[in-house]
Amino acid sequence: MLDRFKRLLAEIEQNYRSFVWFVAKLIFWVLILVWITPILASAFINIFKPNNVTINDFILFVTAAFIIAYTYETQKMRAEMVKQTELGTMPIMCLYIRYISGIKDEEKREKLKSYAITNELDGGIRPSNYYLALRNMGKGPAFNVDVESKNFKVEKYQTKFFAPEPKGDEHAIKVIKKPSNKIRSLEELKNEVLIIKCKSVFGKVYEYKYKINDVTERSVEFIK
Repeated sequence: MLDRFKRLLAEIEQNYRSFVWFVAKLIFWVLILVWITPILASAFINIFKPNNVTINDFILFVTAAFIIAYTYETQKMRAEMVKQTELGTMPIMCLYIRYISGIKDEEKREKLKSYAITNELDGGIRPSNYYLALRNMGKGPAFNVDVESKNFKVEKYQTKFFAPEPKGDEHAIKVIKKPSNKIRSLEELKNEVLIIKCKSVFGKVYEYKYKINDVTERSVEFIK
């Protein structure tokens, strides 16, 4: 109880200091305006004296300046609000290399084998222990997800819709070599750049680029 009371007193003291500082700054700027306004008015009238300007013209000039400044600040605020809205709705697609043997759920493990990257083993082309997965780490859902590459193409997706965080939908994709060939070695994917495209709930298109450094090391590099 005593600790709570001390915290309450500390909060009151902090708020009181903030309020006093705010009032002090307000008084300071009012005094500056009171002191500088007559000087500016006199200078304005002297500069434009040949045009028969008056104090009313100076007031109109100051008013116009304040309106322009207010309009500029309003535009900045609007742009910031749009940016914050976009950050709250944009999907952020990430690329991962996953290890099938590390999945404990046997049913899930068996399903993911059909998405495995193939390689040549024992005289045949067989699924490896690795597969590519996409995950949405953004705050908004990702629609119409599509993956492009120069030398490879996605044969199938688990889904093209990814829910946002905190769930963070993750789904596998199956890649094959163009035009329609199975991958014979995991080394074929080394340094390959994959471009992930998707749309937000407002229809804006986002693009993310990743480079596969090494499949066996599950090393993926974000480019942009």
